[in-house]
Amino acid sequence: MVTVTNPAVVRPEDDSLVVSAEAVLALADILEEPGKNDDQAESSSISSDSQSELEDANVTQKEITIMFHRKCLTYLSALISCACAGSIMLFSLYAPQFQTHLGYTQVQVNILSILGEAGMYLTTPLVGIVADVYGSALLSLTSAILFFIAYGLAAWTYAGAGTLPFFSMMASFLLIGGATACMYFGSITASAKTFTSNRGLALGFPITAYGLSSLWETQVVSAFFTDKDTNEVQVSQLFTFFAVFLGLVGLIACVGFYFGYQDDSYVSRDGHRRKPQSPVVHEEERPLLLEENPTMLSVNEDDVELREDDNENFKHEGITRKQMVIEFVSDPSSWGFAFGLFTTTGPGEMFLNNMGSIIRSFGSNGPSIATNVSVLSFFSVTMRISAGALSDYLTKQEKSISRVYFLIFFAGILSISQLFLALGGLEFYSGQFFWIVSACVGSGYGAIFTLAPTIVSIVWGADRFGTNWGVLFVFPAVGSIVYELLYAGIYDFHSESGRLCYGISCYQITFFITGASGLLAMATFALVYRLFWKRAGIDV
Repeated sequence: MVTVTNPAVVRPEDDSLVVSAEAVLALADILEEPGKNDDQAESSSISSDSQSELEDANVTQKEITIMFHRKCLTYLSALISCACAGSIMLFSLYAPQFQTHLGYTQVQVNILSILGEAGMYLTTPLVGIVADVYGSALLSLTSAILFFIAYGLAAWTYAGAGTLPFFSMMASFLLIGGATACMYFGSITASAKTFTSNRGLALGFPITAYGLSSLWETQVVSAFFTDKDTNEVQVSQLFTFFAVFLGLVGLIACVGFYFGYQDDSYVSRDGHRRKPQSPVVHEEERPLLLEENPTMLSVNEDDVELREDDNENFKHEGITRKQMVIEFVSDPSSWGFAFGLFTTTGPGEMFLNNMGSIIRSFGSNGPSIATNVSVLSFFSVTMRISAGALSDYLTKQEKSISRVYFLIFFAGILSISQLFLALGGLEFYSGQFFWIVSACVGSGYGAIFTLAPTIVSIVWGADRFGTNWGVLFVFPAVGSIVYELLYAGIYDFHSESGRLCYGISCYQITFFITGASGLLAMATFALVYRLFWKRAGIDV
């Protein structure tokens, strides 16, 4: 029985066979970046001893190529899933028809939106653990089943025009949110664990694809599911389409993940994190916060043991899933980071889901809802990939710029755009420049959802990414619930007969509050970086 003092670090000299296996992974990472120069290749942690071991293990170029192709299959599955998973972001397109067709109040409409967000975000701690333990294939299969049931029930409820109770629509959107979480979270977790050389890009592309999904789906709705005479969405037909289409996408992704690359670091079913005996770890793969601050580990050193698995040549690290979560939430910086997400993504979700009613408050001459959803989606997509790529590039320069500063910048864009809306400048033009606010909110919202998971994977480690990001993902949901209830309450207070509202009074107070929240988030992100990560020497 061997006792170790820091479970985040395992010595590479313990077992030569595993060194060889890890050398193959390192070589595969080099193949992923054919443009690396010699100095970069030397930094990949492959020593001459490892290369000789590689030859001894008879690892061929064919095997390396197969591994690389399996990684590509995993990544392609992630991109396809994310490119189709954003149907929940179309809520504002058809939400007003819940009021006119089904007779729901704004509070009831927002309850549906909140349930969708709750299903997507509040389930992520469990979804993250499932991703770490069982892999992304199971999550994709689950999403296929849930999407089929949820959208099928929603189509039936809407077609019934009030014959089914409000509860049935509530259940539908709760399941839609859960299905979205499974499809999206399984994809980005697989991406984070498959390609670690350029983590901003590795996460940026699937997250960008998720933002892109609402853009192309909006165009599909406009082309095929909109009544040309009334210009209203054919909601029942749209829900039926999503039930079948997203069910098939989930099944296809399940097959891709099952036959794709399986990461070497995962959590076993008995509750312990399993890892190769002696990994050759890339610099970015280390959990930096724990490595720089070993005293922050909440696990008793005497209780941390390595146990051999003769069949699979693996060793257990004595850290249960519960202890992983305890370690994470006992770190003060995680709470500050979570609060920043609460006060930025919460207002962003609220704006996205209520854009339809906000635009309708301008009257019959207001801007197009579909156009503004497309604008928001376009800028969200653009910033998701641009923020990831640019932050990767600038953090590697001699005078690097931290990803946290990018996060603060985009939180500022989000805040300023909402304060501009609250000040009422758009009222003088019947909302014809509303697209500027949509573009700014899309940019800030999209960039934050690329930068935040990238920072999490660097600060707390890629091997725990699913669990840690799953815990943090709860806070956007709570923020969404809080800010959407705020919006709905103010809207209904100023509405006519508790249904439709017109004028700046419908939303002005709400966006003064959300704008101030964004400014508070900027200060919080700066304090977390200065007081914790920078002092610990963490290069985020």
